[in-house]
Amino acid sequence: MDFITNYFSGKDAKFIISQFIGFLAAAILLLSFQQKTHKRIVIMQACSGLLFAIQYFMLGAFEGMIGNVVGMARSISFSFRGKSKFVDSIACPIIFAVLAGAGGLLTYTSPASLLPMAAMIISSFVMWNPHTQQLRALTMPTSLMWLIYNILCSSYSGIVTEVFNQISIIIGLIRFRKNKT
Repeated sequence: MDFITNYFSGKDAKFIISQFIGFLAAAILLLSFQQKTHKRIVIMQACSGLLFAIQYFMLGAFEGMIGNVVGMARSISFSFRGKSKFVDSIACPIIFAVLAGAGGLLTYTSPASLLPMAAMIISSFVMWNPHTQQLRALTMPTSLMWLIYNILCSSYSGIVTEVFNQISIIIGLIRFRKNKT
């Protein structure tokens, strides 16, 4: 209990609420990689993205907020993979990559601002990939970009998220690997 008390001492209510929202978003995101279907992964990630966008807004980390808003819309769109010719076309991830890039440029404040922008551009193509094992594996580099960004903007829940995200991805890769006998 002392750890929790020390963690929140001297912090205002807005910061405390933002961290709570971030930990809720983290739980949803981590559970997403344990889903069997592409649709379930991306829908859970859309919910997580909305909560992270709120958290980053509360922290004044607008690059992260914009990245997560674009990511949320992208996840919802990608849940229609295999059911929409537009979503199945390469134009769809290109549009989301351009939106992520534009949002990143509009909120640019420092070189650290490039991390969420680059992560969202790359993940626009990663999340479009219908192969769940490739999706898991290719998410690892973007997760590292978010980890660094979260350290720089004091998103403690984001830091924990990305550490556990890496662990969850590895577990998902092992759990759903094809048996080669």
